[in-house]
Amino acid sequence: MSLPHRGGSEASFSGIRLRRAESGDAQAIGAVFDASVRTGWAYLGELVRRPMFSGEDWEKFVADHAPPNVLLVAADESDRVVGYTAVHSEDGELFRLFVAPHYSGRGIGRMLLSAAHEALRSAGCREAFLFTEERNERALDVYARAGYRTDGTIRESDFRGTAIRELRLVKLL
Repeated sequence: MSLPHRGGSEASFSGIRLRRAESGDAQAIGAVFDASVRTGWAYLGELVRRPMFSGEDWEKFVADHAPPNVLLVAADESDRVVGYTAVHSEDGELFRLFVAPHYSGRGIGRMLLSAAHEALRSAGCREAFLFTEERNERALDVYARAGYRTDGTIRESDFRGTAIRELRLVKLL
C-alpha cells in the first residue's frame, strides 16, 4: 500500500484525507488518544482524566510504527490529525484505531479501518485481529459491523492498577 506524504491523498472523505504519520504528528496523535479515551473508556474511572502517556512515549510510538508496521492519520483540511490507526503487518494485528470525539460518526473510523485492512492485505495477511476491552461497547459495535467476531481468546491484565479483560476479535481479509 502506498500512501503519499503531506499534500497528497489516497482517500478523502468530507475534507478528511489519510496519510502516513510523520514524526511531527506524535503529539497530535497523543491528543486524539487522550480525548478518545476520556469519552470511550469511562469504565477506567479516574485513570482517563489525565494523559496516560508522555510526549516522549508518543514520539516512540510513531517511531516504532515505521515500516513494516503502518501508522496512518486522518487529517482535516488544515492537516490537523483527527484520527489514526496503527497496524502490525508482520502478524496481522490492528493495534490501534482512534478518532477524536468531535469527529465521531462521520465515517472517519470506517475510512481508517478500511485503510488498515488494505495495509494488512498488501502485506500478505489473510486475517486481521485485535484486542478490545470487553466493556468498550462502542468499539465492539464498530468492529462487529465491520465483520469482526470473537474467537474465544481473552487477555486479562492490569492496566495501571485497573484489571481489564480484552476480547480477541478476528476478521478474514
